[in-house]
Amino acid sequence: MTATTSLRREHEAILAVVSCLRAACRSAQTSGRIDALTFRQAIEFIRGYADAWHHAKEEEHLFPALEAMGLPRDGGPVGVMLHEHELGRAHVRAMADNLEAAGRGSAAAVDAVIRNGLGYAELLEAHIRKENEILFEMADRVLPCEEHARLDQAYATAIPDGADADSGARFEELAVVLCERWKIDAEEVVRSQGRRFGGTHR
Repeated sequence: MTATTSLRREHEAILAVVSCLRAACRSAQTSGRIDALTFRQAIEFIRGYADAWHHAKEEEHLFPALEAMGLPRDGGPVGVMLHEHELGRAHVRAMADNLEAAGRGSAAAVDAVIRNGLGYAELLEAHIRKENEILFEMADRVLPCEEHARLDQAYATAIPDGADADSGARFEELAVVLCERWKIDAEEVVRSQGRRFGGTHR
């Protein structure tokens, strides 16, 4: 087990919710109306799990460990990942800011929710592919065994304010609920990502 094993597993839940978000956006494009519950739950999951839970482990623990091993932040893969985290947050803010008006039927707000939902989905799919197939592979090679063990233990402290040790499991259950609603096969999502990019998923 390496310091990226649990992060890869969390990527699978994130990819599943991203697929549900994409499906909700496509449905809204056809109908002109949004499924407000899906978007609220997707935003809740993204903010509470993908960002405050998962990204915190990367930003507070894994990325600094890689920098300490000589991997540069500026102009390097860590800097790219951090920049993409910020881009994702901007998409989510825009979705959240327009959600109420979109629920009331504002065409401009519906368009903004769809545009940012699809933008987030495209960004995260590519982002996760780069982490799984490039940055995490690099981490598995360059970090010494004791550092992998230290990081895995440190992740336990990366619990967001107001959360607890069971919060991750509850968010993963929310991912299952969304997949059932949109008839998304989460395991097939992960397999298709591997086929699309020619990579493997552990």
